[in-house]
Amino acid sequence: MTRSSRTFAWLTAVAIAALVPVTSVPARADQSSADPALVAAAQKAFKAIADGDVEALKPLVEKKYARKLTAEELRPAQTGPKVTVSYDGNVKVMHADDKSAVVEANMFVPTSSDVPKGEASKLALFMEKDNGEWLVSAPSKREAQDDATMNGGWYHPGAFTFCPNEGLQYLGSHFSNKLNCQSTAACR
Repeated sequence: MTRSSRTFAWLTAVAIAALVPVTSVPARADQSSADPALVAAAQKAFKAIADGDVEALKPLVEKKYARKLTAEELRPAQTGPKVTVSYDGNVKVMHADDKSAVVEANMFVPTSSDVPKGEASKLALFMEKDNGEWLVSAPSKREAQDDATMNGGWYHPGAFTFCPNEGLQYLGSHFSNKLNCQSTAACR
């Protein structure tokens, strides 16, 4: 390898290293940089779900789903993990862009000793911006952004997703190469 080719290789590596942090920053969103309107809407929705208040939740849900929303859809099915509601008031933005976001909160506490601590305790909401207002919506398979991979890496405990068209859906535990679980259950 000649001196000029080593210099070129070194300069190329430095240029790539300088560009990597810049290009990866928009992929993640945390609470501090999240849209305050998104966080406020998510907190209201989580509180309404925790209280089982359908009337308070209806204005926060996409209109095509709000009409059919019932109180039974705000609680896990009897066949899933047995949990009690314990919303702590905190919201974590898992990912967000200009039009959609996934937010998550600690919502449940398992009541059965056969469910490990941390399993089935979180609730995720898929939210879309509609006329400048953040509303809970039902993610399609593409929008659910499944982060499970065959390569494994990080363990993500099972969690619930609120689907306004179907109620609470359980997304089972899985491994992925992403540290933060950014997937929600697809609402068909």
